[in-house]
Amino acid sequence: MGNCAPKPKSQSGPRTPNPSASPTVRLYGSESCLTSSRLRLALLYKSVPYQFIPRDSPLLGRPFLQCGPDTLVGGDYTLLRELDSRFPCPRVAADALAKIGKSRWPIPAGTEADEVALVAALQHRSLERHVEDLGRWAEEMSAGGRGRGDSARMGRSYGLLVELVMEHAQMEERLLFPALEAAADQAVCKVANEEHARDLPLINGIKEDIKSTVVMEAGTPFHQEALLNLSSRFKTLEEHFKEHFQEEEKKLFPLLEMTIKSQMSLRAQVEQEENDPLSSLSWTEQLMSIMEATHSPRLFPFLVAGLRPEEAMQYLALVCRHMQDQRQLLSMLRSLIAYLETKDMSPLECL
Repeated sequence: MGNCAPKPKSQSGPRTPNPSASPTVRLYGSESCLTSSRLRLALLYKSVPYQFIPRDSPLLGRPFLQCGPDTLVGGDYTLLRELDSRFPCPRVAADALAKIGKSRWPIPAGTEADEVALVAALQHRSLERHVEDLGRWAEEMSAGGRGRGDSARMGRSYGLLVELVMEHAQMEERLLFPALEAAADQAVCKVANEEHARDLPLINGIKEDIKSTVVMEAGTPFHQEALLNLSSRFKTLEEHFKEHFQEEEKKLFPLLEMTIKSQMSLRAQVEQEENDPLSSLSWTEQLMSIMEATHSPRLFPFLVAGLRPEEAMQYLALVCRHMQDQRQLLSMLRSLIAYLETKDMSPLECL
């Protein structure tokens, strides 16, 4: 028995199950339970008709699934693997997935360096796809002559993208680059920092271009020309992103394992002397803490919308493992559930 969900319009947005269809799966669990939230997200990504029954489970106090006559009980990964077995596409058991871009960095699987590299790489993929979608959106608007509202919504989406880009760069500059410069390769980090600064004029210029299209009369030659120019600038930014991220993943990520090992004792000593509140956290936990806005209920759905279902579930697994504030984590998952339950088109066009 299996179900491969039809490919959605976007790379990442699932289709909301038809509420009138008979539920294939019933999920029993508490609304405040992280496992319940992860299972709901898995079912949404699989486009499986389901019913969530928000009540505490009488079975060992855990959420459980009712699939036809079968009652399924277990931990997060047990139930996710069971869903993969019954509904194979897309896969949602993150521990069974191949590492994203694993061939690019020779880091032992499951190590702290591996997790840091994986979080950063998944963020890279999301940023690349969002700017690609924005470029496509601008190009389609130039051809179809759609109205001002589309430019305004594009501006809001681009504003979210810029926030993610800036906080991702800040994370690298505060956490990764200083350690890599001290323990590994100063030249490579210097180039990466320079590339962050290089893209700022382009990023700010696109923001101003979008503002210009908002006030133009839709469908006029000037409006269409402005949108085509905007699409071209998005493509340039996309090329810059891909080049920059590829360089980081190829040259910097392989150095993380050595860097983390060599810096661990020194870093702990210095941070304790400075009474740094992050001193007791692992590198992945520090990354999560530094990117506070990205991992907020407001921005988190936008970040995840740029990931394919398998990647999204992998990112969720890392967040659930390393997020310190459980209330914040639950809010993040709830915001993503609400987003996926109400959206049935390209993520950018829905925001």
